[in-house]
Amino acid sequence: AERVEAAEERRRAVAEGRRRRRRAAESAEAEREAGRAPARGAARAARAVEPRVVVGKPYHATPVFSDQITYAEVNPFWTVPYSIATKEYLPQLQRNPGALLSKDIRVFSGNREVDPYAVNWQAYGRGNFPFTLRQDPGDGNALGRIKFMFPNKFSIYIHDTPSKSLFDRSQRSFSHGCIRTERATELALTLAILQAGLTADEGVEKLASGEYTRVEFNSKMPAYITYFTYGLDVNGELRQFDDIYGRDAPVLAALDAPRQRDRARKTSEEAV
Repeated sequence: AERVEAAEERRRAVAEGRRRRRRAAESAEAEREAGRAPARGAARAARAVEPRVVVGKPYHATPVFSDQITYAEVNPFWTVPYSIATKEYLPQLQRNPGALLSKDIRVFSGNREVDPYAVNWQAYGRGNFPFTLRQDPGDGNALGRIKFMFPNKFSIYIHDTPSKSLFDRSQRSFSHGCIRTERATELALTLAILQAGLTADEGVEKLASGEYTRVEFNSKMPAYITYFTYGLDVNGELRQFDDIYGRDAPVLAALDAPRQRDRARKTSEEAV
């Protein structure tokens, strides 16, 4: 118990100054965003926007599917996926048990928080890792300040990000599969007003609080995750886009192949 308390005290000491700065910055930004959304009016706010996104790396390709957004999480926690916890964070813990404290990532065994200094990390690997790693809400949270949820079998969702400089890249495949969206705060405030019945002031208050809040939508919103190598850009011009997942080649090869007579139809439910 004393070790857990000591670890908690260290984590609080590292995070306290950051949280004060975060809340001041969040309040200012949320007020700016709130000033924009009501000015547009409900009709204009409902119009399509085209923010840039970051998608999965070629070896963590974002799947193509459709579903419905049912709620949003404001100031979300990030439960680190098992693969990331064991492949990326476990080696850091093995070198330094306190490596994740500065990232506000805590260690849990079930519902019980564990002092990272009390664990023999050398005894664990990818096949026997019994812990859950969870990052607190904050500036450095991997999900940013907003997470849009449409529960699906791929565990894919849309979220904010602290790494906003990546939106300036022309090629933006950097994630583990989930979709990071530009202008997430603006989108969240708009949906909170239109889909959850919140006022702009209520949305700003939830964002600026720094506290986790789940906002249920009154009606579901369709989400379509698509993949095109040709399409219309924001100016209505036809453009070619990089085939980052290499999906065109097999399609073109199939179209060029000689037609087969009496070939049985083959179908597949495999995600592309």
